[in-house]
Amino acid sequence: MPGRIAGIDLARCLAIFGMFAVHIGPTDAEGLVGWLYGLPHGRASLLFVLVAGIGVSLLAGSSRGSTIQARTQLVWRAVLLLPLGLALQDLDHGAAVILQDYGALFVVAAVVLSLPDRWLLGVVGLVLPIGSVVFLQGRLAAPEVFDRGVVAISDPAPEIVHGIILSGPYPLITWLAPFLFGLWLGRQDLRSAGVRSVLVLWGLAIAVTSWVASWVLEMLLEVDGELIGWAYLVVDGPHRQMPLWVIGSTAAATALLGAALVLADAFPRATRPLVQTGQLALTVYVGHLLVLHSAPEAATADEIIRAIGILGVFAIVALAFSSLWRRRFRRGPLELLLHLPWRRS
Repeated sequence: MPGRIAGIDLARCLAIFGMFAVHIGPTDAEGLVGWLYGLPHGRASLLFVLVAGIGVSLLAGSSRGSTIQARTQLVWRAVLLLPLGLALQDLDHGAAVILQDYGALFVVAAVVLSLPDRWLLGVVGLVLPIGSVVFLQGRLAAPEVFDRGVVAISDPAPEIVHGIILSGPYPLITWLAPFLFGLWLGRQDLRSAGVRSVLVLWGLAIAVTSWVASWVLEMLLEVDGELIGWAYLVVDGPHRQMPLWVIGSTAAATALLGAALVLADAFPRATRPLVQTGQLALTVYVGHLLVLHSAPEAATADEIIRAIGILGVFAIVALAFSSLWRRRFRRGPLELLLHLPWRRS
């Protein structure tokens, strides 16, 4: 697509493949191979959200009309993704669907779209600690409610709202920070070599620092990852919703984004199938959930080597489908729905 930054689509594809891995096989297997396989856990979905924030900025910048049109497009996407995600969660695939949370994030984006950069970063700085504190208070006071459990379209409306905003696997109160940071990133010159270097170097530095800080603090406070009180704030386990995990995983996602921007421009032909898959991210994501629902035993594995083999098959099919589809069509079938009201004949 003209004007698209290929590295963003590449990063989106890597996020999708990372979520494939998490949904297909074990994320806590022993050994180096098991550790490498489990790396996307708690990171791939956050990269997905970070890139979503960037996409919102690019959407706002490319709107031919006013900011009102961009806001209208975001609300339209929320209207589609909220029920789609909740409906998909009712299927028997074993995954925590993220699309309904995307929809909620797009609603927030429509509200804050015009905020200046420093105000946007200020909101990120406020949401990050407050969201984690609110979530932890909920876990301590009502662990049976704040259980990171999924919500589906068959659940009562109050439970759906509570799960999306406060207590689900991707609660708005904590995931808003990386999303808004992505919104800020999208306003930067991502084509600049200097900006890309900063993303990679500072992203890696902050990610490592956050991990080391959590490791040291857990030892000093004698926290073993269990929910024992306010000392739990220092843990960085995947999806624990605590500050050091959000900071470290957002930083790692930022570094991976910077690397993807560089690689996509340096090796355009080699990365093209990955870029095309990133352009069909919504279709591919929904497709893999349908496969997991239809054939759970064939599409998942508890043994790491078999999981890697299944992951390879998923990736190859996604790459082949996306490449063939993009030869004929500009957008994926589900991506078209997101643009339908504004599609020119």
